[in-house]
Parts: sequence; C-alpha cells; structure tokens
Amino acid sequence: MTDPQLPLQLKNSESAGFEGFIGHDEVVVSLKNYNELPPFTYLWGAVSSGKSHLLSAYSQYRQQCGEQGALFSARVLLEADFSDVMQPQWSYLVLDDIHLLAGHGLGERHLFNVFNICRAEHIPILTASEISPRNDDWQLPDLRSRLQSGLTLELSVLKGNQAMTLFKRQFRDHGIPANESVLNYIAGHYATDYASLDDLLQKLSVLSLRDKRKITVPFVKRVIAEK
Repeated sequence: MTDPQLPLQLKNSESAGFEGFIGHDEVVVSLKNYNELPPFTYLWGAVSSGKSHLLSAYSQYRQQCGEQGALFSARVLLEADFSDVMQPQWSYLVLDDIHLLAGHGLGERHLFNVFNICRAEHIPILTASEISPRNDDWQLPDLRSRLQSGLTLELSVLKGNQAMTLFKRQFRDHGIPANESVLNYIAGHYATDYASLDDLLQKLSVLSLRDKRKITVPFVKRVIAEK
C-alpha cells in the first residue's frame, strides 16, 4: 500500500512579499504578528483586492522565520480529502480561494475535515475567499460555524492614488514600456479602481503584442473606446 500523495502546493512569489503590498496596513501588521492570531483567520474581498498576494507574503514570511508550512489552492479539496497527507511538522496551513468550495457538498466536507485535523494538531489556518464567512452559499452548518469562529479580515479593492501606484508598478513588472504621458492619460481618463486598471493592463498587454505596437496615448484611447 502506497502512502497518499501530497497535492501540488502553490509557489510563493518572490515579488509578493509584505514589503511590496500597497494599502491595508492594519491587515499586514496582523499577519506579520502571526503569533498573536487566533487558530483560524479568514481573509476575504473582491477579485483584485490582493488576497493571494497576502497569502504568499504570509507563507514567505513564516518560512523566512524558519518555519515549515503549506500553501494550497482550495481547488484540491473539490475532489480530494488531503487530511491524510497533512504533515504534523507544519507550523501553518494556507488555503486560497476557498469560495470555490461553497455549495459543493464534498468540498465543504473536506474543508471541515481539514479544520478538525488542524485543530487537533494545533496548526493555525489562514484562508482567502471572495465571499464572507456568513454568506448563504456556505451550506454545511458545522463548517459555517467554523468559518465564523476566528478572525475575519476584509479587503477592499484599491482606488485612487494607491491603485495608480500599483498599476504603474505592474507595467514595470510585466516589462511593458510606457512613458509617463500614457500613465497620466489613463489616470485622468479611466476608472481608478485597481480591478478596472488591472483589466485594462491585461488588454493593453495582449493587444500591443498582437498588433506589435508600442503603448502610446492614441493606442490607449482606442483600447478604452473599444471597451
């Protein structure tokens, strides 16, 4: 009989440390002071609010402190109960996108099993979700109780100057050449919430590569007009 295989973990992004996170300073402080967190922490917010960045930063930070842990997408729990392969030497467990399990009977039961194992082994859990722990999509009563038992931290999508600062950084990180006039035009003529800006960035990246064109103000105007 072979031992159960550990699901593939998510990789920590070297660029997704706490020092590179913009906004929500109080959440960053809470996660860095992980010894003061309760056994379960539920991080939630809309798409592009920075949840996955913070999970990676948390895992990376704890590893830098010499601890072992695991970072998974909760998608693995849709089909598999990996409570049998959890490692007792883990100092923490991080699960991203647990909203994917909401309303999925098997997935919710698997998540509940993970909670019970972690509680028995004293392994703290940090999760991220697009829905709150009180959302009606959660069906299993015992799981709903677990999800509401710890610390809940809500993230909002960045807006205004903070969103534009992150947007400019993303241009640089993606290696997309754009002069200051382009960025200033976007700041003055487009929505300044980060979700919208990130969507625009993806479109500009794809279209500039497809058309083999530099990103200029006229090019940005055309892409915005085609929205």
